[in-house]
Amino acid sequence: MIREIEETWTQIRQNRSVPDAISARPLSVSGLSATDVLLCITQDDNPGILLRNPGGRAPLPKPGCGRLVVMREQLLREGSQPDDYIRIECLESGLETPFALLASQVVSHLASGATPSKACMDAVLEFRRLLSRNGGLLPSEDEILGLVGELLLLRRLVSAGPHLWPGWNGPLGSARDYSWGTVDIEAKATRMAGEPRLTVNGLDQLEPEDGRDLLIHHSVLTDNPMGTIDVPGLVDEIREQISDPEGFDTRLASAGYLSEQRDLWLEHRFTLHGMHIYRVSEDFPRIRKSDFSDGSLPAGVAKLRYDIILSNCSDFRLSTPEEEVLFTAVARSVDTP
Repeated sequence: MIREIEETWTQIRQNRSVPDAISARPLSVSGLSATDVLLCITQDDNPGILLRNPGGRAPLPKPGCGRLVVMREQLLREGSQPDDYIRIECLESGLETPFALLASQVVSHLASGATPSKACMDAVLEFRRLLSRNGGLLPSEDEILGLVGELLLLRRLVSAGPHLWPGWNGPLGSARDYSWGTVDIEAKATRMAGEPRLTVNGLDQLEPEDGRDLLIHHSVLTDNPMGTIDVPGLVDEIREQISDPEGFDTRLASAGYLSEQRDLWLEHRFTLHGMHIYRVSEDFPRIRKSDFSDGSLPAGVAKLRYDIILSNCSDFRLSTPEEEVLFTAVARSVDTP
């Protein structure tokens, strides 16, 4: 099947009539319909595979490297209604043959009854393992820093209650990095440079939901080759405390971390200068939906990204005793995450 997949990509390239659009062809798979699996060449001439996933809402894995794209999109085929697909795209031409192998594995998983999202997850994990064996790329520097921030929060939580780790939603593409009971926590990590600040993405990130508390866990770090903070070390500390390390490993894989890449991750070490928690109450400085007449960004504005100066947020910062009370209360909560 690998050769068939590569030949199909070649044929699509040779015969595509609109170079700046996705061109796709069905891949015939026993037990699946003709539209369930499509091989494609993207606008950027990259090979890809499209998995039909009508109404799919399951979280998609983070690629965890700069050579893969995973996304949902609607595909409009001539003479039919738009259909929902998961697109897996390889961004490097030199990896086209290994990517064809993984595409064939996706097809095999689908033919065996796996859901498109599960087949996609397996494909991404296999691709990352392949890259790790060949010194493949890790996530970006900012993504690594963000993961460190989430794991620093999770380490504190599992110290208060080992059963709390499943509330970690960051790798799953959830709206909140951590949710448990009636508490939502956004994990932020920044490098020590200039005036301390937080970057906020969108109107919803600091918009508490009705009946729920929203907090920000902020870690300040600096890059340090001799530092004591790194992702593998935090992972080891958390795994030692929880009862489901295998489930935790699966969650980590969605975040882009694989144990096979441990040595590569150890090249990214940090010094931790402090951690603080802020409560996002009514007067917390931020841009809110209520700042706009219809509760949304003005017409023609697609994204919102802004910084909050933390020197203006001291009234909302929890004291050390208040942080301890918070973690204890979360640990005692019997609600499911």
